[in-house]
Amino acid sequence: MNKKFSLLFLVTAISMTGCTTTNSAEPVQASPQPPKADYRKKLEILDRLENHDTTLSRMTEILAIEWQRLFTQENEEKLWDTYFSLTWNVRPDEKEKVKKELSAIHPEFASYLALQKQGILPAKSVTIKNLMADRNKENTGYLVKATYLLTLNNEATKEIQVELNADDNMETFNPRFHTVATGENLPEPQNEQERLRQEFILRALDYNVIKKMTYEEVLEMMK
Repeated sequence: MNKKFSLLFLVTAISMTGCTTTNSAEPVQASPQPPKADYRKKLEILDRLENHDTTLSRMTEILAIEWQRLFTQENEEKLWDTYFSLTWNVRPDEKEKVKKELSAIHPEFASYLALQKQGILPAKSVTIKNLMADRNKENTGYLVKATYLLTLNNEATKEIQVELNADDNMETFNPRFHTVATGENLPEPQNEQERLRQEFILRALDYNVIKKMTYEEVLEMMK
């Protein structure tokens, strides 16, 4: 009986002590851990949206859709901005590098600047006359060729031909385009979650993929 009474007294005392502590100071609660990002779900979105294209298809798309914009810009400033964007040279240091290497690396664009200053550009309209690709002589990629037919403001026409090499390796795609050595500054993943995160980062950097996303998919990527 005495043992039962002593045990009851001890439990009661501990309870009272706990209540006293609770009243005198709020207990420190551990911050809830944020849920892990579901990179598998993000990668599933990228699987659906990516073209899984090659450097050849990328260059073909550039010459078929984007390059002709260079012939219709209303002034030199907009022509520069269009070229920077088209060749992925968007940072100030990258833009400066293009200007320094203009004649050596960007001869086509240098000729368009000259046509702009002569008043020949901008063109009134542009159509693609032909577009073709052949394996280059070095067998390291493809030489993509395009011919554009420009209708000028005086209704005269002018043909402009472009030949750009598309290396098989995206990191050396073409010297006119700014590319990075993919993943060169990323640490070695230590576990599966880090590996998935790294794969997601490298694949999600492609603007051509991001611009195809729905609003809901963009929100999913931001989680």
